[in-house]
Amino acid sequence: MTHGDLVKRLMLAVSPHGLTWSNATGAARIEGRMLRYGLPGSSDILLALKPNGRMIGIEAKVGKDAWRPKQQNFARALNAAGGLYILARSTDGTGDDAVAHVMEQLNAS
Repeated sequence: MTHGDLVKRLMLAVSPHGLTWSNATGAARIEGRMLRYGLPGSSDILLALKPNGRMIGIEAKVGKDAWRPKQQNFARALNAAGGLYILARSTDGTGDDAVAHVMEQLNAS
C-alpha cells in the first residue's frame, strides 16, 4: 500500500462524518520559478466534523514512515486550539488498521 492509497482509503472512511479534503504540501517549478504550497507539517487530510465543525487533522503513515518534527508541531498546535490530530499508521499492508484507529478516535471525540 502506498501513502496515496492510504490517504484515499482514509478519506473515503471519514467523508460521511463531515467536510473532508486532501491537504497537499510541497513545491513545484512553474515557468522556471519554484512555487511552494501548503503549510509544512500540516496533516494529509483535514475534516470539519459534523455537527459542530471541529477541525480534525489526519496524518497518514505507511510502514515505518517517520513522523517528522514539523508534523509533531502541527499536531500540538491543532490539539491546543481545540481540534483533534490523529496519526493513522498502516502496518498491515491493507490500511485496515489505520482506518480502524481513525474511526475509533472519531467515535471517542
